[in-house]
Amino acid sequence: MTRLATSLLAVLLPTALLLPAAAHAEEVVTEDPAADVVALGPTEQGGGDLDNLLPAPENLTADVVRTTVDHRASRLRVRLDLRDLGRSRTYFAVLEVRTPDGRFEVETENLGRRPEVDMTRRSRAIECRRLRAVGDQASSRVTVTIPTSCLGDPRWVQVGAGVATVETVTSVDGAEEMVVLADDAHRSGEVRERIALGPKVRRG
Repeated sequence: MTRLATSLLAVLLPTALLLPAAAHAEEVVTEDPAADVVALGPTEQGGGDLDNLLPAPENLTADVVRTTVDHRASRLRVRLDLRDLGRSRTYFAVLEVRTPDGRFEVETENLGRRPEVDMTRRSRAIECRRLRAVGDQASSRVTVTIPTSCLGDPRWVQVGAGVATVETVTSVDGAEEMVVLADDAHRSGEVRERIALGPKVRRG
């Protein structure tokens, strides 16, 4: 599923800028409409062509409703509030962090169980010892903490976020197919090739 996770999360990566204005604060909260999850698929098992984009307002587990970016001198903390934090093993979150010196990707797998988190820059792994992700079922919240030293101690950041979960369904002819349910935290009812970035958050 690692290879699958990589291909699915590519749908939610990198660059589009949603809110260009700088926010002169250390913590910024952005809201995302509820019930704006989209379904990509179904596709045959192992297929990479994610067509047939359809609204999936009934899905709760991929539905991001709030993103909080807390930028301090020693760490960047990103909190994603969902309508419901599910327990599927094929459950992912992606952050893109833009700084004055470049972009970083943080990918969290196994989101609703024991999250595993990795960080890359230009597709190269970055060793970041205190990088961590925590899921709280009671509050339906995922919190990712990144030491700012791993980001080059930036004076500001912009953060984009997306969540995806994968379901396997059986078609009428008995074939197993995959449906990807996804939400871009800074777009309403849309998932594009590149994730939308939130506003600049200056170091507090």
